[in-house]
Amino acid sequence: MRTIGMKPFLFLLLTQPLALKAQEPRGGCSIALLSDSSTLYQHWCLGTPTETIEPIVWLVQGTGVQVLFLPPGVTATFSGDTLTIAGTITTEGHYNPHITTSEGCTSLNMVLEMSVIVDPQFSCSVEGEDVILRWPGINAPQQYGWDMYVACTTSDGFVEVMVVILPDADSLIWSGLPTNTELLFDLTGNGAPYCFPGYYESSCTIITSGVGEHAQGDMQVRAVPHGDRLELSAPVTLSEVRVNDMVGGLVTALKVNAFTASLPIASLVPGVYLLHVVGADGRVDAQRFVKDH
Repeated sequence: MRTIGMKPFLFLLLTQPLALKAQEPRGGCSIALLSDSSTLYQHWCLGTPTETIEPIVWLVQGTGVQVLFLPPGVTATFSGDTLTIAGTITTEGHYNPHITTSEGCTSLNMVLEMSVIVDPQFSCSVEGEDVILRWPGINAPQQYGWDMYVACTTSDGFVEVMVVILPDADSLIWSGLPTNTELLFDLTGNGAPYCFPGYYESSCTIITSGVGEHAQGDMQVRAVPHGDRLELSAPVTLSEVRVNDMVGGLVTALKVNAFTASLPIASLVPGVYLLHVVGADGRVDAQRFVKDH
């Protein structure tokens, strides 16, 4: 597992409902949490940034009570010695409200965090033998806190995970991945002020001239365009034919069990393609061909 980026700060994590009470520096003031400690950290990942918060209730003894840094839509109501923070948060962002008194008491850390769901527009492309992964939709450089996870898997059991610690760039270069096989990438994670629930997928293939010890042309495959078909022949039995575009995307594939094959290419747009022919003995021949029209 690889890790990139740096954490900008650490959140205060409250895991047990303790007797939460502020210090009493002078004047006999005190601020004690009456609601559950889970109300001190509230986070939402929503399509529309509107959510009613779970009320945070405090017992406050002191004068000049103030609540600072509340998010829009959230208010503090002081009745007797009970202070209630409640309302509907309507603006994405990270908020740290806190209570003060004239005598010098302050409350424990409160966090209200609203994130807006976006489509990360996750994609991969191939440059040489490197994969370029991009997620421009999440506006990653403006993120703070939390992590994103990018997993790469193949059908034959390869698994590797890269951890992106926010904030970071909106792309990364991944080297040293398997070649000549489809690479499936999964992106998941969370953050603020933008988030995305669930997994997003993209796939691509790093094409090289051969597989293992077999070099290009070992099978001496002959590929001749003939109208809307590509006619193939070889001195060995063929097993599979695959066509990829120049960024590694699989365009078409054909199972074969013969010395020859006729591959339909009418649906391909004009351009340069990579032809991958697999023999019944496992050898591979890779070559380029041009679709003229």
